[in-house]
Amino acid sequence: MKTIKYIKVLLLIFVLSSLHSCLDYEELRENPNNPTSVPPSLLFTGLTPGVTTSFTDSYIRMQYHIWVSTDSEYNINFRSGFGGSFGGYSDLRNIEKMNEAADANNAPIYKILGKFYAARAYIEMTRRMGDVPFSQALLGQQVPRPVYDTQKQVYIGALDMLDEASLELGDYIADNQGYNLAGDAYFNGQLSNWQKLINAYTLRILISLSKKANDSQLDVKGRFARIVNNPSQYPLMESIADNAELTYRNEDNFKQTYNPDIAVYRQSVVYASTYVNLLKEYEDPRLFVVADPTQASIDADPGNPDVFTNPDSYTGADPTISPADNITLRLDGELSLPNEEKYWNYVGQPGVWISYWEQEFCIAEAAHRGWISVSAKEHYDNAVAGSMNWYGVDSGDINSFLSDSDSEYIAGDAGLTRLLEQKYIAFAENSGDESFFNFRRTGVPDLSFSGFNVGADPGYPIRWSYPGSENSDNTDNYIEALNRQFGVDSDDIDFEIWEVKD
Repeated sequence: MKTIKYIKVLLLIFVLSSLHSCLDYEELRENPNNPTSVPPSLLFTGLTPGVTTSFTDSYIRMQYHIWVSTDSEYNINFRSGFGGSFGGYSDLRNIEKMNEAADANNAPIYKILGKFYAARAYIEMTRRMGDVPFSQALLGQQVPRPVYDTQKQVYIGALDMLDEASLELGDYIADNQGYNLAGDAYFNGQLSNWQKLINAYTLRILISLSKKANDSQLDVKGRFARIVNNPSQYPLMESIADNAELTYRNEDNFKQTYNPDIAVYRQSVVYASTYVNLLKEYEDPRLFVVADPTQASIDADPGNPDVFTNPDSYTGADPTISPADNITLRLDGELSLPNEEKYWNYVGQPGVWISYWEQEFCIAEAAHRGWISVSAKEHYDNAVAGSMNWYGVDSGDINSFLSDSDSEYIAGDAGLTRLLEQKYIAFAENSGDESFFNFRRTGVPDLSFSGFNVGADPGYPIRWSYPGSENSDNTDNYIEALNRQFGVDSDDIDFEIWEVKD
């Protein structure tokens, strides 16, 4: 694991938030004492994506845990939080500033990594909202009201940028052996890890486009195969040591969210039955690492250590029942909480941006679908073992799990479902919105909905809405994009965007 690199001056608190901060670049640029001295490394750190910490609302949405406060009823709403943002364009403008600083300081590496960050900015907006400005996005006063490019156009352009960034970074590494990247919050300056990250991120996005795998212009299968089949050109993560993750510590602004300074979390955060039941169904040893038995189970057999290794001792809160009923179960000690020894401290588990196990699940799925000629079983095993190793599961238990007929890799539709369920388990309380994107694309796992968590609407929304300001600031192009995508000028979060259509 890596500790967060402490970078002096004004930036460092950004890395432990679910949102990444941006510096006031105008203020820095206008500093009369030193108007052109902002190093690209400073801008790079400010642009670096943060992580979504465990036991926060993003993971309630995907039914890993829910909030059961015993002093007030908390109504779950799985349909909230789908208001979109064009904050990515602020990042893109700041990337341009970083590129200028890179030129001024003869530091081309930041322009290469800026290409990665720019591609990511476009992708993260389009995968949430649909069509977004791309070709005219940064023309400023020349085109103050940019057109919305189609998702297909955005993805083709952004995937090309990712490919260029990886290849250019590989060339830079070859020509600059031993170079240490200043401003690196994730890998302590090791450029080889950044190339692996770019390629792992690309695989993440390509597998998310599985419904468009036969689009010859997008070339999802071909792009995927080029990366997997050419490890010297496109190196990939080799173990969990390559994870892009941040480790918390007991210092102000570096503590995980779920910690003893906020006592209400220990009283209110309980695991959801969706997640717990899937772990129990697979007889998954991660259950005993992440959760505590219910207090009722412990009290029924005090002093018996077998309680802690009996799956029946663990119960998740049902997100489909009334908050009042879950409060009663919580007060009666009938619900499992996060493992106190592991999580109720200031460190918990690292915050993950992109992981080795996600990369391996992507490769396993691509192989399972016939996109590439590698062993789906090998990469499935790598993925599951990587996740279990991250949790500290005993190697013998890992081997038993991967050889058990109920959890080993299998072919066919049932095998794909198993693979995706294991990916859901591995995403528990890490990797931000990725679990949602996988569910939206595949419908796996079988999540639970009712009037108590989504109201009268059927399940999750499909997309995020556009920022409300677009209706007034870029009206014609906004309305045209809605009509082109949905047939009506309505910004409905239940409408299907191009990438999820069969």
